[in-house]
Amino acid sequence: MAFNNKYHPTALSDLVIEPDNLAILRLFENQSLKDHLLLEGTNGTGKTTITTLLPKLIHGTNYQVDEVWGHEDFVIDGSCVSKWDNFISFNCVQQIAPYVVINEIDKIKHNLPFFWQWLDLRREEVTVIGTTNKFLAIDQALRSRMKCLTLQPVRAIDMLPRALQIIQAEGLAVDKAYLLSELQAVERSGDIRKYMERLALVAIGLRTGAISPQGIQSSPAVRAIQRVK
Repeated sequence: MAFNNKYHPTALSDLVIEPDNLAILRLFENQSLKDHLLLEGTNGTGKTTITTLLPKLIHGTNYQVDEVWGHEDFVIDGSCVSKWDNFISFNCVQQIAPYVVINEIDKIKHNLPFFWQWLDLRREEVTVIGTTNKFLAIDQALRSRMKCLTLQPVRAIDMLPRALQIIQAEGLAVDKAYLLSELQAVERSGDIRKYMERLALVAIGLRTGAISPQGIQSSPAVRAIQRVK
């Protein structure tokens, strides 16, 4: 199984994000903070992971998500809002927490004042989570109605503790400095998925003996399992 799936975060402590953002997500988790949420960041910074993880941590299995993708022709009109209202009402009657996830929310440009009014009206009944790669492309009035978290590209040094945890979970051991050098080989992307792919290759090397626990490449075969740095 690919490491991205095998070690998909199951707790906030599994996320590789800034401490301030983690603290805010913990407030959401314990319901000290209830608000609409906007997640901004480049690809691979954990936006989608948070949209799936947070409702589960708050409500267990007692929640439902209506997920949509923003696009240039997306219109927030009566029919759209009526669909969401019915979704919210049905789940509230069933005592199930409703979430609306809007991916690429920056692409929604039509009838925004209508959307703002709906967000304000439904604030106590539904949590809307938006994701975007283009924070400034979102109208300020919309941003002001959501708690905004900016997720920075992940640095190798910040990924290292999670990487060591995963290597240990695989029953393996490796020199910390060597593992950091492997993570740094893909650091330019700042993408957690790339780190996980690299980590899986390191695990294969350790398991086959191509890499020693001290990080010594003991066989030319290691070139067959590593990407070009």
